[in-house]
Amino acid sequence: MSRNAEVIRSAFREYYFKQKSIHAPAAIDQREFGYSQFGMHGMVRHLSFKSIGELIATLVKEVPSDVYCSNALYRFPTLPMQEKQWLGADLIFDIDGKDLGLPCVPLHSYAVCAACGHASPPDDGEYSCSACGGKKADHVSIPCSKCIDGSKKEAKRLIDFMTEDLGVERQNIDAYFSGNNGFHFHVRDDSYRPLDSQARSDLVGYIAGVGLLAESVGVRKAQGGDDVFVKFPKSGLALGWRKKVADKLKIDSASIIKLGNIAKEKGGYAGFKAELDKMTREMGARIDPQVTTDVHRVFRMPGTINSKSGLAKIKCDELDSFDPFTDACLLGSAKVKVKMKTQVKFKLKGESYNLSKESAELPAYAAVYLICKGLADSA
Repeated sequence: MSRNAEVIRSAFREYYFKQKSIHAPAAIDQREFGYSQFGMHGMVRHLSFKSIGELIATLVKEVPSDVYCSNALYRFPTLPMQEKQWLGADLIFDIDGKDLGLPCVPLHSYAVCAACGHASPPDDGEYSCSACGGKKADHVSIPCSKCIDGSKKEAKRLIDFMTEDLGVERQNIDAYFSGNNGFHFHVRDDSYRPLDSQARSDLVGYIAGVGLLAESVGVRKAQGGDDVFVKFPKSGLALGWRKKVADKLKIDSASIIKLGNIAKEKGGYAGFKAELDKMTREMGARIDPQVTTDVHRVFRMPGTINSKSGLAKIKCDELDSFDPFTDACLLGSAKVKVKMKTQVKFKLKGESYNLSKESAELPAYAAVYLICKGLADSA
């Protein structure tokens, strides 16, 4: 095992030995668990635990790099997938900061050469490692407060959809910081468990604002050509996407002439439909569709450490005040010497770091953060 892996593994073991943030998921004995190991490819899967104590004992013994738990319930969770006998799955969502296209990201991103591990700030041109000439790199980001605020904004939008449009009680939505650069959501509502992948895909489409018909807000295509006429649905514009679009366009059920004029200004039916698609995508929540639609997924387990950062996937009851760089930074503070690969600025546990020298002595949580990101090596 490499020296880097040894340092990270030691910090993770201490956390799992002392941890207070891991709680048993509902019906723990019907869940499939899995974990990844340091220095090894693939995942150890099809595991089952009867209690949280049994699970934590395994974490302390094995010290995995990442830990996962199925959103699905199975009659036989340790058997091969086709023999598990699926009983339903919790509804889950993932918002990843890297998918939001935030303008600040290039300012705090780095390229880590896939061949030699050399790190450097990426430029706009074609990548070429200055150390070995390698053409492939892993691009890593040190998220800033604007990144987290962007993810929080998206998270609140998702929660609004779930509570206002879908009728999920707010107390049944558990929000978690992902441990790296985003948020996860677990819906504790048994009525969603039987949904198959297609039903969940439809749900994702609704929340993301994909595929809304122009007819659903009253714009209809006249026979022959691209002309339009307006006929509002009998159920009105008071609910769901109809209300969102009506509020955006500043119309109501009496705005037949106004909506008709808007559609004509956009170029007729096709032009209005294109504008509607753009509008709803901007107003929808940007979630990872594969996470929600996969009813057999093993999802990062709450309370465990994310090996991409050394931060914990931790529950956040108050999104506005939640600070992942403090609240999710739970590793120990024993001193660790590191050799820096590039100049790095970041903030953890209220302390700002601006590391430009070749070597530094840091608290374990900060050293592990940089090593996990590929921006430093254990000295």
